[in-house]
Amino acid sequence: MGGLTDALLIGLLLLLSTFQSLLCRKYSDHYPGDPAMSSPVFSIVSGLIVALVTFAFAGFSFSAKPLTLLLGGCNAVALFLYNTCMIKASQSGPYSVLMTFMLAGGIVVPAVVNFFAFHTPLSVVQIISILAIFSAIYIISYKKGEEKGNLGFYIACVGLFLFNGAYGMLLDLQQKLTGEVEKEEMVILTYLGSLTISAIVLLVTRGRSFVRAFRQTKRSLFYMLACAAVISMAMNLLVIILQIIENSTILFTFDNAGVMLLSVLISHFFFKERLSRLNWVGCVIMCLSLICVSVFTVDMVNSLFAK
Repeated sequence: MGGLTDALLIGLLLLLSTFQSLLCRKYSDHYPGDPAMSSPVFSIVSGLIVALVTFAFAGFSFSAKPLTLLLGGCNAVALFLYNTCMIKASQSGPYSVLMTFMLAGGIVVPAVVNFFAFHTPLSVVQIISILAIFSAIYIISYKKGEEKGNLGFYIACVGLFLFNGAYGMLLDLQQKLTGEVEKEEMVILTYLGSLTISAIVLLVTRGRSFVRAFRQTKRSLFYMLACAAVISMAMNLLVIILQIIENSTILFTFDNAGVMLLSVLISHFFFKERLSRLNWVGCVIMCLSLICVSVFTVDMVNSLFAK
């Protein structure tokens, strides 16, 4: 990571992503209808808001080349499938396993693509630290007495791994392949596409109940709109950061693991959720691992051995 500005931008992204996670959870808690409908309804409403905000951010202009259209369409499918797998996994298995698969995918998939497609290596220390982060994710989210999931749960977890990773990777890939142009168009295509898929699925599966699914309480409406606004800011900040950092793997490591850590700490200190000693050990492991990921780059390790 290069310079104070990069660190501040990534810190701001972490805060926005953390608030996004917390607001989304509060929305789900207050959604008045069928819990299975909360995610597609949210995807439709938030997708429209994110697309409109990004369109304004782009100066009310839209011009996408075929490659951006293709990658944006793929990312829309990845976002929709991610939401679908999240619903299935959250309803059928332990939260700790779900989070481990989801956040690991957000780190591993972009790292693999960066290594093979763009020859962006990680040092041995960074690789070991990322593996430690995976264990920390499980330890932090583990709750005593969790029941094991069924086969459908683990299939959904594999989907979370793949689609959470694909989501960030495709955003990064589009900028690298197109020379960092049409980045706003990529976001618009991603969220409008996911909106369209969600609306079609909701209409086919719910039929006459389609409109009823959008009914909200004052609280659920507030949390949904607030979360959509935060997503809009976070997405546009992400595409800016992707232009100025050299190794996006480090960014995605901090974004996924950092959001997990901050969410847990905020829930403990502000929402009074209890953490076990084991959970606190996981927090310490993650903090130390994130420091090692950012400090012990390939150049840093090579310079140490050169001495």
